[in-house]
This record gives sequence, C-alpha cells and structure tokens, in this order.
Amino acid sequence: MIAPPMKQPSTRRGTETKEHIVACAAELIHERGVSATTVDDVLAASRAGKSQFYHYFDSKEQLVREVLRHNLDCALAAQEALIENLSTWKGIKAWLDALADTHERAGLFGGCRIGSLAAEMAERDEELRVAIAAAFASWESFLAAGLEAMKARGALRPSAKPDVLAETTMAAIQGGYLLSTTKKDVRPMRNALAAAYTHLRSFRRPTPAS
Repeated sequence: MIAPPMKQPSTRRGTETKEHIVACAAELIHERGVSATTVDDVLAASRAGKSQFYHYFDSKEQLVREVLRHNLDCALAAQEALIENLSTWKGIKAWLDALADTHERAGLFGGCRIGSLAAEMAERDEELRVAIAAAFASWESFLAAGLEAMKARGALRPSAKPDVLAETTMAAIQGGYLLSTTKKDVRPMRNALAAAYTHLRSFRRPTPAS
C-alpha cells in the first residue's frame, strides 16, 4: 500500500510544532527502536496532544517516515562543510575521519540513525525500505559527485565508477558504525574507513592533477 502524502502545516507555528514532535520521536526511536516507541511515548516527550499528533500524521508509520527525513537532514547538515569538499583526497579523508570522530564523541551509542532504521524496519515495511534506500542514495551522491569531478579532471583512472565507489564506501561506513557500536570501540570503524579510503586511492591516476 502506498503511504498517504505528508500533511504540511499551513503556519510557521504549525511547522515548528510538527518538527518538534518529529525531533522528539527521532530521539526516542534512536534510544529504543521503532517497535519500543509508542505514539503515547512521543506525545509525552513532546508535550503534544493526541489531536495535534493526528493533525500532522495519519499514523505512527507516517511519523517514522518523517523521522527518516529528519535524520537525513540532520546528518547532511552536520556534514555540510565536509561533503561540499569531496572532490579532493584531502577532503574525502577529512570527511571519513570526521564520521569516526563524531561517533566516538557520541559514546559509540546507537550507530547510524538511518542504518539503525534500516536494520529494524527494512524487512517489515516495504515503503519505508524504499525510502531508506533513497536516503542512502542521497547521502552517497555527494561522494559520487566529488569522485566524478576528480575523474573529469584526470585525478581518477578512466575505469573508475564514482557511483559504485560511493556505494562501496557507504557500505564500509555502515559496517563500521555497526561493529564499533557493538564492540564499544571506535577502532573497527576507523579501520573500515581507512580500508575504504585505500580502495578509493587505488583508482588514483598518478598525474599532477591527483
């Protein structure tokens, strides 16, 4: 079944109220998971009324889709300065290092918020699985664009496929989050990202432009 369209608030205050509910839900879901988070939990955390909730969301499932959107927006906003500079080796290395540093500062808790949603819900909610896949593709696109620019100026071998390399790097990022969270040790993530960077560098074209 196709999810109904999201309800858009007609006022600034309405937008702020909706975003507050989504932000509170995002924190609860990050801490507990989707299944263990009820609508009543979200109402209590956000201090919103049930009528307000159902004014903005048709269901808990729709709220979870909004949480996914919120999580992606927050992730990209936090990385904005870095993902705008993924067309150099220095920029790519700085981005990967920052991902591990941020996870370590967060106490290695919960892993990637998008990845956590995928792990819990991808096999249970097809509409959400598709939305999560699109979120990953959006995140990967910044690295793919940077690598495409490097290839265009001769810094990568002609055989390099930026979209495939970006997807492979995202797989390393997600695996790193998972192992570091499970082991409570940032080294697995740093090792995974170092390996991903080495793999990217293996496509380097040895010219002054690289």
